[in-house]
Amino acid sequence: MEGYVLFAPMYCKTTYLIDKCGRQVHDWKSNYYPGLSVYLLPDGHLLRTGTVTDTFFSNGSNGGIIEKIDWDGDVVWSYIISNDSIGQHHDIFPMDNGNILAIVRHIIPESKAIAGGRHKGTIGGSELYSERVIEIKPIGKDSAEIVWQWSLWDHIIQDASFSKPRFDNIANHPELMNINYAPGQSQDWIHMNSIDYNKELDQILLSCHNISEIWIIDHSTTTKQAASHTGGKYGKGGDLLYRWGNPAAYDKGSKADQKFFLQHNANWIPSGYKDGGDIMVFNNGFSRIPFYSTVDIISPPINSNGTYNKSLPYGPSSQKWIYKDSIPERFYSGFISGANRLENGNTLICSGLPGIFFEIDSNNSIVWEYVNPVANNDEVLNDGETGGSGVFRCTQYSTSYSGFNGKVLTPSGPIEKNSYSYSCSQTKTDSMAPKPIAFLPSINTINVPVGEVLSIKFDEKILKGKSGFVTIYQNNILKESISIEDSQIVINDSSVIITPNSYFKYNSRLAIALDNGCFIDFSSNKMNGIDTSNWIFVTENKLSNYDVVTFKRVGVYPNPAHNIIRLPFNGGESNVAILNSIGQPMNFVIVNKLNQELEIDISKISNGLYSLYLNNRFYQMIFKE
Repeated sequence: MEGYVLFAPMYCKTTYLIDKCGRQVHDWKSNYYPGLSVYLLPDGHLLRTGTVTDTFFSNGSNGGIIEKIDWDGDVVWSYIISNDSIGQHHDIFPMDNGNILAIVRHIIPESKAIAGGRHKGTIGGSELYSERVIEIKPIGKDSAEIVWQWSLWDHIIQDASFSKPRFDNIANHPELMNINYAPGQSQDWIHMNSIDYNKELDQILLSCHNISEIWIIDHSTTTKQAASHTGGKYGKGGDLLYRWGNPAAYDKGSKADQKFFLQHNANWIPSGYKDGGDIMVFNNGFSRIPFYSTVDIISPPINSNGTYNKSLPYGPSSQKWIYKDSIPERFYSGFISGANRLENGNTLICSGLPGIFFEIDSNNSIVWEYVNPVANNDEVLNDGETGGSGVFRCTQYSTSYSGFNGKVLTPSGPIEKNSYSYSCSQTKTDSMAPKPIAFLPSINTINVPVGEVLSIKFDEKILKGKSGFVTIYQNNILKESISIEDSQIVINDSSVIITPNSYFKYNSRLAIALDNGCFIDFSSNKMNGIDTSNWIFVTENKLSNYDVVTFKRVGVYPNPAHNIIRLPFNGGESNVAILNSIGQPMNFVIVNKLNQELEIDISKISNGLYSLYLNNRFYQMIFKE
């Protein structure tokens, strides 16, 4: 897939951007080795972690500073998170609001850990390292405010001593972490190594390396709620919402049930991508025999309201998809590494220790490969030489990414010295725009039901574009304009379903327009716009099978609502659905059917904006407050 790949060799102070022909397009210099992740922001700035030299933590993978560097290489903001009690490490995550989520180690003195139930002699030092997640808001050029915080120490459990706090049956409390589950007997007890954020769910995904598990926690809490066991959108405070990979960690399995082996880079696959909503993990495989790495996808058992089925051990029983080499031991990176799904359905993999990046297609065939040619201390190797530095992770950005707007992206040639002659082209093999092949209602048809949804069938699988609107005109007057990002527009493989906000009028001429680039294919080709003169139809001219009560409805009330809404009801069929912004159905109860009204209890639905459907047709937007 065409695009640009960003990476920061681990023991080098330069971050590189290359094209898919392996040619350097840009670089950024720093005074620090990476610590460890880097991101290219939508405004073109580089967000980079660095390793400070005055670290107070004795193990590897320390960080301690976060920098924001502009395209010209100037540091526009930096912030140190490193002192004698806490230290940023491994990964951060840039949020849409400009804040940054960061993984932070903090020190628990041995005496405090033992008082909390930790077995004596199992720490491996005078201090136990625990973990926090903080959200910081950058201020000025070198400051930040911590606006939210979660600490693992608030969510531990132990069964070692009845006389010590938080004593209970570990198997009955998977939402808490057993303070004595420590396979490696290391003071670096958990060793988180990646963080991801799901904006729609307002949840945080964490990879916990030393216990071979991934965790999900609630971000909707306040800091006070995050330190407790109640509150937040999901009602559990800062307790774990979900965990997977090693059920022995909460006494619900044995070594034989372990699925992850010191994994890295747990990340949600974006909605609209192949396997969207699932979780991808680089499963290093350090302790399985024989040693080999895989890339795994799991489908968490998530409910429509964002909660997870609590059948213990947590499901699923196995991975949904696993990539491994045909000779397993040939693909192995015991540490670092990562993998991400691309827009075209392929998967970009970073085998971190050897510094090899490769892209596989749906048949698991390698369609692109690159070997990092930069050794420790920024030594650039000759083509063919080995010994390049390891790479924590690599990330691909599409050529249309906003971070490249207004930037000069002229390739300067390969990074390596004395490069062998080779030919390569960034030209897409697929340059054809996705083409609509069928419309519903069909073009120029008449007597279309007033409650009809709109749909388009394309000649290939498609995705939503970055921007644009579907605009509906009724009798030459604007009826509504629906953003491509709206949940009223749903993609199913090669079909698009568009649900208007309300029924059309009877005996009306409808004209539909689509902006250029509303939809793209998996090669990022944009569809051509559809003019209103190309898609027109006429609605039926009289009442047919729509009852008068429905046609003359006054709508749901009260709206906004708190716990109860009422919906006009004619005594016939009443299939009601309430969907959130990403199309997930919500839980509610119809408590009464009286006086031509449905009385609906929505008290269990979180505050927000929802779509109400009646008998599989969009009816009205409702707001819960």
